[in-house]
Amino acid sequence: MDEYKIMFDSIYNVPEDIEEVKDHLKDYKIPDFKFNKIVFLGTGGGSRAAFDIISTYLFDKSPYPIFIYQGYEIPQFIDKDTLVIACSYSGETEETISSLEKSIKKTDKIIIFSSNGKLEKISNEKNLPFIKLKKGYEARQALHIIFFSIIIILEKFLKLDFSNDIDEVIKILIIEREKNNSELDEIVNDMINRMPVIYGSSNFSDSIAERFRRQLNENGKILAHSNIIPNLHHDEIVGFMDKKLKDILYIILLRDHFENEKIKKRFDITREILKDYGYKVKEIYPGFNSSKLARIFSLIFKIDLISIKFSKIRGFNTKDVEIIKKLKEMIKNE
Repeated sequence: MDEYKIMFDSIYNVPEDIEEVKDHLKDYKIPDFKFNKIVFLGTGGGSRAAFDIISTYLFDKSPYPIFIYQGYEIPQFIDKDTLVIACSYSGETEETISSLEKSIKKTDKIIIFSSNGKLEKISNEKNLPFIKLKKGYEARQALHIIFFSIIIILEKFLKLDFSNDIDEVIKILIIEREKNNSELDEIVNDMINRMPVIYGSSNFSDSIAERFRRQLNENGKILAHSNIIPNLHHDEIVGFMDKKLKDILYIILLRDHFENEKIKKRFDITREILKDYGYKVKEIYPGFNSSKLARIFSLIFKIDLISIKFSKIRGFNTKDVEIIKKLKEMIKNE
């Protein structure tokens, strides 16, 4: 089957996948855990990307602090009052396995999410709650499966109701896939022979900017950079004074229809300054004035499509990550 069609279908079929996740977990009975903080363990374009978006979504909802770790070690503060959520789509990510094994020694309030692999084995051996994720995707393709599986479980723990937001995501993504994508094609063509530099905003598109960078790295086989506003304005913006970069970089601003007035002003001024310096600047907005979660996934739909289209126009196999496989083999054999 056409590799690009597989990747495009994985984006267009997200609404149906979310419905499957809802059905799979609707009757799940959560363990009786009492905790005062949440720690996520996981890395990469699937798990870490999902954690970042969960943190963004729950910023003004969760009564508990949320921490994210993606290395081999864990922080000292993890204790019996910590809910640990460990996720690796493959179940074989060595950093996650290492940090999970260390966490097991400090708390029994652990839930594991995976499609297979060693994480599932650990859950069976230690009798830990395990949520099995739908198989058949690259980890980065499974972002929505990971995100909605975790958020539906957290909804139960936090005694909140995300159902309307989730249903709205399904609704708007069905509309998005029927739209004309000429705006996205324009962005893809403008990015050719340039390095994308992506800016999001704190507590909305910061995690999406990072997702976009990862997708361009893995799907598009190109180096890209991401950061957030207002951080950009305290140091990084000075780098644009080297006007030779205007023919190398392509600036993308991930905007929102409901920006804080100060953030909106900073975005607008950034756009004008960079254009005055001769840089190409493109703004991308969510397709709808809808809930925060629907706006987030509207933007993710767009950036994921851009990354696949960009790969196709450059003639790269989107699924080819040979350099990562080589790296892992060398680490294993060292």
